[in-house]
Formats: sequence, structure tokens, C-alpha cells
Amino acid sequence: MTRYALYFAPAADTPWWNAGCRWLGRDPVSGAEFPQARIPGVPDLLFAKLTSDTRRYGFHATLKAPFQLAEGFSESHLAAMANAFCAVQRPIALHGTRVCPLDGFLALRPADPADEIGALAMRCVIYFDMLRATPTAADLAKRRHIGLTVRQESLLQRWGYPYTEEEFRFHMTLTDSLSGVDAETVYALRKAAEQQFQAAQDNAPLVIDALTIFREAQPGAPLTVWRRFAFGARQPAASLPAAGRLFFFVGPSGVGKDTLLEWVRQRMPADADSVFAQRTITRPAHPSESHEAMDAASFWQLAAAGHFAMVWQANDLCYGVRRGIEAELKAGRDVIVNGSREYVPQLRQSFPDAQVVWIEADAVQLRERMEARQRESGAALLRRLDRATQFAPPETEKIIRIDNSGPPEAAGQKVLEILAGGFQSGGAG
Repeated sequence: MTRYALYFAPAADTPWWNAGCRWLGRDPVSGAEFPQARIPGVPDLLFAKLTSDTRRYGFHATLKAPFQLAEGFSESHLAAMANAFCAVQRPIALHGTRVCPLDGFLALRPADPADEIGALAMRCVIYFDMLRATPTAADLAKRRHIGLTVRQESLLQRWGYPYTEEEFRFHMTLTDSLSGVDAETVYALRKAAEQQFQAAQDNAPLVIDALTIFREAQPGAPLTVWRRFAFGARQPAASLPAAGRLFFFVGPSGVGKDTLLEWVRQRMPADADSVFAQRTITRPAHPSESHEAMDAASFWQLAAAGHFAMVWQANDLCYGVRRGIEAELKAGRDVIVNGSREYVPQLRQSFPDAQVVWIEADAVQLRERMEARQRESGAALLRRLDRATQFAPPETEKIIRIDNSGPPEAAGQKVLEILAGGFQSGGAG
């Protein structure tokens, strides 16, 4: 039930952060709570009541609203994508801020138009949306209870939050709803907030220089800072990270894919930003292959819940590749998958930019290797041998073909060159 919120929050050692935490009476970094700022004419208990929900969320501006991770993704995937995203974002300095009413509450807002901030927020919404679980009916009802326009309802359905795209307004919330609060109290709150943040403004302008991920451990719990990712770009215009490349290796049983890919993995350059995807297979663990072993019932339960990016069946076994590879690709890492020839047409639909690498070997080598690995015998071995001849590289596909009839280093060197050089196509290697 953990939720993650993608916020802007000033660094913990800045006057802006100190002013925001003192105003709300809580520090989301340490989790410490302390007395709030005193406001003349406003009782402490009333001030605490009028900021109770805001205090739970902490001092921040929303870039992407809180969400649960979709099935198949983890905190490590969120962190990898945040690192990649922030590396190509540039800081945005606000030339002045002001305390003003916004939809019935008080907020700290930019003094000038914030188109650049809106563009940053939309990049954040789009880039990370793959990780977002579909909102529950209760989540949607909570958003709707305040009343949404037709356009906001459409945005809620699309992004899980109604205040995106043209409805986005950068703000750092300072109070809960002030509906029904007398004008004198509202005025006192506003003047006190202006005074609270003026010292920070005099010290240095507010700069949006990082993405801070807040975490809500369970529904209703105070949000705390999980990690802060500094922006690293200096180019005039920020962008989205370049995606990684997907290499899908296929070939018949006995062609030596496992041995070949292990040879390549051990010789990849230290700075290669690549990952070799682990397969989930409904087969017991075996010394000849590193895979996640699983029984068929558990496999299909995970598949139904959406844990796999790829699923195929071959030789009475089920194969899956977990969805984490989608986050790895988004974060700019190359992904190498030991796949299936039969899955190639479906691969083209799910991952149209994937590069298929077709590994081949002569028939004598196929049989000798299958017998040597001792996974199958008798009828099962014969079925494997028969299946080896059932698929040929499609003539219409851009496929790299590599002959692995010899020692692994011969074909392995060609694979290293392919991974280093990017996508290619051609005939037999």
C-alpha cells in the first residue's frame, strides 16, 4: 500500500526548507514534529487544525501526485528512472514568489508566469506514468468529492490526477481549505505567511533544482522524504532521457545461447550500462542456466497480475521476463533478453524497436550440445531436436544472424561488437 509522490522540495539546508517546516511544524526529512510558527490573533489550536492535512504531506510542490507502483515494478526501478530523468533536467529559478489564495487555501506561488515549470511537470507526469498503478475506486472517489469539471475528469482518467496538462498550477500549499473561516483570520494567516517566507526570499531566490520523492508508508501516514535527485543538465532546453536498446537473442535449443551470453556478460566493458534480463521458467533450477524457477500455477498467477513484460511457451514450459526491463529501458539501459524464435512476431508489437539477434549452429553441434547439457533425454530430447528445424529467420525482418557453430569466443566477439555499435542488420555472421 506504499505510495510515492514526485515533488519539488527545497534542499534541507536552505532557508526555504527551514521556513516551510517551521510554518507547518514538521520536517519530512527527519520526521520530527515541533511547535508551529505563532500567529498573532490566531489560536495555536486553530492554526494546527487549518494546516493538519498540509502538515501530513509536508512542504512541497506537486509534480506528479502520489501513486502506488504498478505490479512488477520496485523502488529500484523508480530510483533508476529518477536518476535518468533528473540528469537531463535543468534548474529553474523563480524570480519572486507570493502568498496568495488558490481554490480556497493559501499557497506560495511564482510571481511570474510559470510555463517552464508546467513543461517540467508534464515531462514528469508522462515519463513516470508507466510505474503508476491504476487508481482504485476509492482513490478516484476521493479526487471527485470536491467536484471536477469535465476536462478535469478526463485528466483524472488519463493520468490518475485531475490537475495536469493545462490544469497544472505550480504551488506550495500552506493551509488546508479555509472555507468558512472568517476574513480576519484568513488575513492574519496570509500576512504571517508573507513574513515567514520573506526572509528566505531575501536570502536567495527559490530554485527548482531537484526531484524529491516522498513516501507514504500506509494510507493516512505522514509523508516522508525518501530520496532527492538533483537536476544535472545545463543545456538551454531540458528533455526526456534517451531510451535504452532492447536486444532479443533467439535460436534453437542447443545453439549455445546461454553459454554465449554468459561469455559476453563476463566480458562487457565496466562502463557498459546494460542488463541481462533474468528469465522466469517453469523448470527446476539447473547448473546449466541461471533462471528464476517457478511452478506453473505461480507463474500464471503472476502473469495475470501483470508482472511480466514478455510471456511465451515452448517445449511444455512457460517463460517470462519481468516488467522491470521496461523501467531499465526507460532509464536508458540496454537490455539483453534470451528469447524465443516463436515470440518474435509478438515482440514486434510490444517492442517495435527491439533488435532480434538470431543465433545459428549446424545440426551436429545442436544435438551434441543438447545431449551434453543433460536437461532432457529420450522423447523430450527428440522433440527439442525436431523443434530446432521448425523456425527460420523471417525474410522480411531486419535480423542479425550469427553462426555459433564454433567456440563461444568467435560468436561472442561479434555480439560484443553489436552491443557496442548499436542496431545493425544483415546476413549470416
